[in-house]
Amino acid sequence: MTAWPATLFDRHPGYAPIRPVLARFDCLPDWQAWQALGSPACNRLGLPLSFVDPDSLTQYYESEIHDAGRIATRHNWHDGFNAAVWHTFPRTKVALNALHHRHTQGNARGPVRDAATLFDECGLIVACSDPALTDALVGHDWPWLFQHRRDDWGQRIEALCFGHANYEYLLAPFRGLTGKCWLVAVDDAHFTLPLPERISVLDMRIAAEIDADRLERPKQLPPLPFLGIPGWWPEQDAAFYADTGYFRPKRATT
Repeated sequence: MTAWPATLFDRHPGYAPIRPVLARFDCLPDWQAWQALGSPACNRLGLPLSFVDPDSLTQYYESEIHDAGRIATRHNWHDGFNAAVWHTFPRTKVALNALHHRHTQGNARGPVRDAATLFDECGLIVACSDPALTDALVGHDWPWLFQHRRDDWGQRIEALCFGHANYEYLLAPFRGLTGKCWLVAVDDAHFTLPLPERISVLDMRIAAEIDADRLERPKQLPPLPFLGIPGWWPEQDAAFYADTGYFRPKRATT
């Protein structure tokens, strides 16, 4: 897809978190266009973050962000959505960058950085005020989560896209799309807040968790077949939810 899909961005609920940023454009932005929006935040050294030509980098991607505040941004959907997430969840993105920096000092890549990359690419932030719904997600009780408790979506549970790869996949979605969830316990009042306020609350909470080194391994991030979320796929009938190739039951543990 090369055209700017404004209608998709306006209508698909998956794009809700970054919709205000995308509304600033009418074509796929390059790094200069992202830079013209201004800095989304400062890195942990206090340097304003900027979007730059990837060919100008002199060191590894994460190190360039940490040491110089420079985010390499190619002229493609993947990096464009990444830039939009920087503007939407800046605290979490800065915290992830700091985590990468902490865990690259003389160490081989391990489960912490693997988990950070998985969340950065494919993450969903799932806020929930009902532990039974969280248990259903973790236990892969998809019929109960998506059908029996359908009316609770947006009222007691909500999934917000964080991973920029998820946004790219939603340009041309297909059965099989699955995100990795960061579960956040909230109260019912959370869902009465305007979306920007909900995002700000979740951004602060997850950044604090990352800074406290509570992201340790990929298995902390349970999967969610997110096309099952009400309104995220056009044909959510009984046959759709009965597809166990997509809505897979939880594997038995021994």
